[in-house]
Amino acid sequence: MGVSREARRGLGRVVAGSLLLGGTWLALQRPALQRLDVRAGDVVRRAGSLTADRLVAGTTDLGSVHGVMGAAAVLALAGRREAAADVLGVGTAAWFLAQTNKRFVGRQRPYEAEGVRRLIRPPTGSSFPSGHAAVGMAMMARSGERARSGWGEALLTGLGAYVGLSRVYVGVHYPSDVLGGAGLGLVIAGLWRGPLAAAGRALFGAAAGGLARAVPTLARAAARAVLAVLRA
Repeated sequence: MGVSREARRGLGRVVAGSLLLGGTWLALQRPALQRLDVRAGDVVRRAGSLTADRLVAGTTDLGSVHGVMGAAAVLALAGRREAAADVLGVGTAAWFLAQTNKRFVGRQRPYEAEGVRRLIRPPTGSSFPSGHAAVGMAMMARSGERARSGWGEALLTGLGAYVGLSRVYVGVHYPSDVLGGAGLGLVIAGLWRGPLAAAGRALFGAAAGGLARAVPTLARAAARAVLAVLRA
């Protein structure tokens, strides 16, 4: 019996994510690569403007715990309870594992070590890996698998990548932090299938429904926007 397309996709994401996470962790041990990391972050920040500052600072928290809950609530309101449980599950797992990994890497953040600008409130914990990048990529990669076209999947995956890039732009992460976090998110999205996904949906399904009931009716407009992307 051959391996299913879903299983191959999951394995590919686990392998790619593991390489990203492991590779960026090893890069932290090399001063030359760390200097390159600093310069790459400077390039990202110099590409901005006052308008971009406001836009990015206002949207970077799409990869936060609040972003996870909001996305799950929107999907549940749209009648996508299984997708909502998936988002809540992978987002929660990504945030927890990223915060756990931070304890083993005592890396200062760019605004602390390099004196770069910071556009948002100072976050807590080590700079590596980026929890927002992990959450954003886990949510969007898993959601992208449900898109009805390659364009929709690419758009959602691109949104996950944007969340990570935004953390560099606002001055709270280096590019390698973001790549490591994105790698962790890919691993989680790749593993979230089969019995593990079924157990997660059973655990988080009721919570997703509760979030939906707590969101005002105006959120239905956002739900329709999400569905339009998934149906593209």
